[in-house]
Amino acid sequence: MVEYKEIRSYNIILPILILSLAILASCAGMEKAPESELTIQKVFEVPSFSEDQIYNQIKIWIAQNFKSAKAVIEHDDKQGGTIIGNGIVKYPCKGFDCVAKGDWKVHFTMQADVKNEKFRLTFMNLLLSWPSSYNSTFGYQKGKEVRVWQQGDVNAIRPELLKFGDQIAISLKSSKQKDNW
Repeated sequence: MVEYKEIRSYNIILPILILSLAILASCAGMEKAPESELTIQKVFEVPSFSEDQIYNQIKIWIAQNFKSAKAVIEHDDKQGGTIIGNGIVKYPCKGFDCVAKGDWKVHFTMQADVKNEKFRLTFMNLLLSWPSSYNSTFGYQKGKEVRVWQQGDVNAIRPELLKFGDQIAISLKSSKQKDNW
């Protein structure tokens, strides 16, 4: 009889332990991000490309990768070497996180500053949005758009946005190869 009670207690303790660990893991990303983390910035080196070449290729890249470059670009100053636009990407969820965040979007402002042989991308005004939904447990849930504030969200979003710079650098190199058609 004693053996049965011991086995039974393990059957209760194990699920509680697993649930506790899952809750703790999800809380780790809920810490508030410092204000300095809410602007993402990186300089990309592109040797042997002029300011004009980089500027033009960034505009082409925006036109090819965002739905409507005309609606996206807010500020276009070729002489000053600055392009500012707004974009939306799918929230980069992974694993269990996708159950809750699979249909979320990230809205952002992207600023590209261009100089000879380099450009800087700055991402700011980061917002998360999710659509309205209905389920039997919670009923109708109105869609929302909120400012990114959790460190876990910033950590998930940063690499996705910084990929843009790598993609622009690759498009610069491939555009140089296409010039010899």
